[in-house]
Amino acid sequence: MIWNVHARPDPAIRVPEPRTRHEPQAKDVTATTSRRLWFVSLGLGGLLDCSLALYHSILPYHMNWAQGLVGVPDSLTWALYALNFSWSVIVFLTGCLVLHAARLTPPVDRFVQVALFAVGLFWLIHGAYTWLHPLPLPGAFRWLAGVLMAFPAVAAVLHWLPLVVYRERSA
Repeated sequence: MIWNVHARPDPAIRVPEPRTRHEPQAKDVTATTSRRLWFVSLGLGGLLDCSLALYHSILPYHMNWAQGLVGVPDSLTWALYALNFSWSVIVFLTGCLVLHAARLTPPVDRFVQVALFAVGLFWLIHGAYTWLHPLPLPGAFRWLAGVLMAFPAVAAVLHWLPLVVYRERSA
């Protein structure tokens, strides 16, 4: 094949301009930061969900519920253990779904967005209930009241922050 160095370039073929600098462009940095925020925020949120669920699965044994339930009707004892078990399972599975969502590359489809919003809403509602009806704690554990009140707020923020950032970015 012989190359004609004096031939005119074909106007139908577009050759991209070479980059003069090897630094990422501002748009690339913003996208990378948003993806990192998505991964870290949802990763931490999913980890918190799963950790709390796993702790709740051993909570009845750790807090020795059996001793405190002596004399309580068997049906109420069963209901308490069943609700705690079911709550632990649903929060653990939800946390697994959030961890999966953290691995997705935004933008994500509408279902993922709505699911993450629903998880954050759950934590907000749960937090409102625990703020209105705090867990009675003995004096030695009063410090735990602040943690129990902050946890749902932190969880809601971790689940919603990526949604807010991507909504603003796509607008």
